[in-house]
Amino acid sequence: MEGLSAMKKMKVKIEGLDVCIYEWGSQRNPTVLLLHGLTNNALGFNEIADSLQDHFHLFAIDLPGHGETQTFNEEKNFSFQFLTEWLEKVRFEISDQPVYLIGHSWGAALALHFSSRFSEMVNGVVMIDGGYLHFEDDPSVTLGELLKQMSKWVTESYYSSIEEYEKKKKEEIGRWSHELEQMVHRDMKEVVGGVAMKVSENTVRAIVKSLYLESCRDIFHQIHAPIFLIRATLPEDGEKIRRQAATRMQKELGTQCKVSAIPETGHVLHWQRPEETIKKIKQWLEEKGNEKIYTQASE
Repeated sequence: MEGLSAMKKMKVKIEGLDVCIYEWGSQRNPTVLLLHGLTNNALGFNEIADSLQDHFHLFAIDLPGHGETQTFNEEKNFSFQFLTEWLEKVRFEISDQPVYLIGHSWGAALALHFSSRFSEMVNGVVMIDGGYLHFEDDPSVTLGELLKQMSKWVTESYYSSIEEYEKKKKEEIGRWSHELEQMVHRDMKEVVGGVAMKVSENTVRAIVKSLYLESCRDIFHQIHAPIFLIRATLPEDGEKIRRQAATRMQKELGTQCKVSAIPETGHVLHWQRPEETIKKIKQWLEEKGNEKIYTQASE
């Protein structure tokens, strides 16, 4: 896909870091920033961007420590306060207009935090199964235990070959494509005797710590942009908590917040059901765009 003219790859320097960004579409169209989840990379949005590029100008960003973007030297830089300022500098490099944000998991939380601080630069936020569930919903999980689990997860994410890792991801997602294969290869790095997760243990711990300490729930009252949450429905034993969390978010955000659940999907619903996810996103973005045009014409 990287060789196709439909997708361009660029590097920009922000705060001394080289940031890798993929671009689709024409600058004549509304700008959309795509923010991936923890341990993933910009090409996690390859299928979505490819389908939306005729109507939107899209930028998928390798977030710090992921893909080909360097990580931060200090843990505190992964706090949402610092990360949102960093993202605003990235946005300024690629667009002088307000943008739409689409985020998955950690990327959805980052999009919400960004919207709370830079509301004048945000036209709307699409959250793909992220930003609405909170660690305080399960008080039995302490930060220390969580960080221990994360360290174990990273150090054990080792596979004898990229094919072995591909097999695991195919089982997790339930489908496969050339775009998913590209994404999966960018998640991993070659090590002696196999492949391992590209993202470092320190980066994962720093991000999870910020998610734990800086709950999105605490900033709901500062969100003024339209919000669209597309959420998972599996595993079934978590559905009650998901439904309650989504309802609570809607109550706090009001009529500007829409929620849609995709049946039989897990946390990576945009890979499991891309066509359905894309259809929902496109429809919502076009509705918001039309509302904006109508409002401007009425003023």
